[in-house]
Amino acid sequence: MAATASDAVFHPDALLDLADQLQCTTIPRRYALTFLEMLQARVERILATISNNDTEDAMDAVLSLKVNAHMVGARCLEKTCNGLEQSILHGDMRGAARNAVALPCNVDTLKTAMSDFLFGTFGDGTTADN
Repeated sequence: MAATASDAVFHPDALLDLADQLQCTTIPRRYALTFLEMLQARVERILATISNNDTEDAMDAVLSLKVNAHMVGARCLEKTCNGLEQSILHGDMRGAARNAVALPCNVDTLKTAMSDFLFGTFGDGTTADN
């Protein structure tokens, strides 16, 4: 099956795997919704720390978002965070700042894609619960 544009933004495999392992959708759905609620603040933290040339806090913020993005299938954010991580590791805060502008651009698209999945496939969280 060919990848779609929405797959590049969000792919639900990680959430579906977690739901299979737990034999319920409530916990992965709640985790994903919490991720979405915290997303704007996380992006703002990354932008602020990079803008302040605070490499330690920037790395902490980037790694935190990268790991959580991976766990919910937020591919676009994970990819951007990978690039930011490399820039910060190489001491290229100017490059990190240039690349960080992609984060806010991805948020709305990601929120739409994840919400469509969470409220469509996972429904109200009771469809696959035991």
